Amino acid sequence: MKTLSINCSIIKNGLIKKFSSVIIHNSILTLSFLDVLFREGVIRSYRILSKKKIEVYLKYYKGTSVINNIKSISTSSRSIYYSINDICRWKSNYSPLNSFIILNTSKKMFSSNELKYYKSGGQVLCIIS
Repeated sequence: MKTLSINCSIIKNGLIKKFSSVIIHNSILTLSFLDVLFREGVIRSYRILSKKKIEVYLKYYKGTSVINNIKSISTSSRSIYYSINDICRWKSNYSPLNSFIILNTSKKMFSSNELKYYKSGGQVLCIIS
C-alpha cells in the first residue's frame, strides 16, 4: 500500500512537470494499478525495466494531461471499503463525468467504470479525475 501511494505521487509530479514518462517502483499491486489506468485510457503504456522499476508513459491531450488529479483514499493505517451501492451512489451524486474510483477486491483490481462486469465492492484505493 505504501509503495502504491509513493507511485501515485511520482505519477502526479510527472504530470505537473509534463514529463513524457516516469520511473516508479515495481510491485504486484502497482502492476494491477497500471493495468486499470491503461484500460481506462489515462496512460499510454508502461514497461517493466527490472525487478524493481517500471517506466510509465504518461498521456496528454492538446498539451494538457489526461489525469488532472490522483487522490489517495485508503492508506496503510486506514482502509476504506465501498459496497456496490456506495459506488453507484458516488457515481451518481459526487462523480464528475471524467473521474473514476480504483477498487481492490479479493479477485482483481478494477475501476468504478468496470463495475457492470464485476458487480462487487472492495477497498477504495484512489480517485482519478
